[in-house]
Amino acid sequence: MKNNFLLFSFLVFLQIFVLNKLLFFKYVVLAPFILVLLLYRYKKDSKENLIVGFLIGLFIDIFNDSLGVYSLTSIVLVYFRNLWVLKIIGQDKTDELSLLSIRELGRIQFLFYSSPIVLLFFILLSFLESSNFLNIDNLLTIILSTIVNIIFMIIFQYLFLKSNIKNEWR
Repeated sequence: MKNNFLLFSFLVFLQIFVLNKLLFFKYVVLAPFILVLLLYRYKKDSKENLIVGFLIGLFIDIFNDSLGVYSLTSIVLVYFRNLWVLKIIGQDKTDELSLLSIRELGRIQFLFYSSPIVLLFFILLSFLESSNFLNIDNLLTIILSTIVNIIFMIIFQYLFLKSNIKNEWR
């Protein structure tokens, strides 16, 4: 868990100091802190998850001058994630997993788990930050940012996270 804490701190640091409101190719926003919210351990009806999501969002808000946008989206994401985990993964499997990563869930199940959450994040972010929500630029930003962030999450997990499950058939 100590290694994961350092990785999660690195992702939040990357979000705040490097990728602070940075657009790639005019339409792509890279938000690595979403990975922290997705991978954080799951406990049924846990207020700890909501508090951690709020604190991460508040920390990003302080450095971005975004007036609570990231705090609100983080809380909504964590709340939706807690509901979505039970639908996609099921209660039986969540009890034995410490980290909801691609290596422990599997590729397809992780994509089904993470894609709607990342899409929801960018829809909320676009809705809260844009004055004109329904235009082609916002829709391109939502779609392209979702795709790029999911690819980033997959690459990051394969490079830096290790599996806790050993010698088991998949």
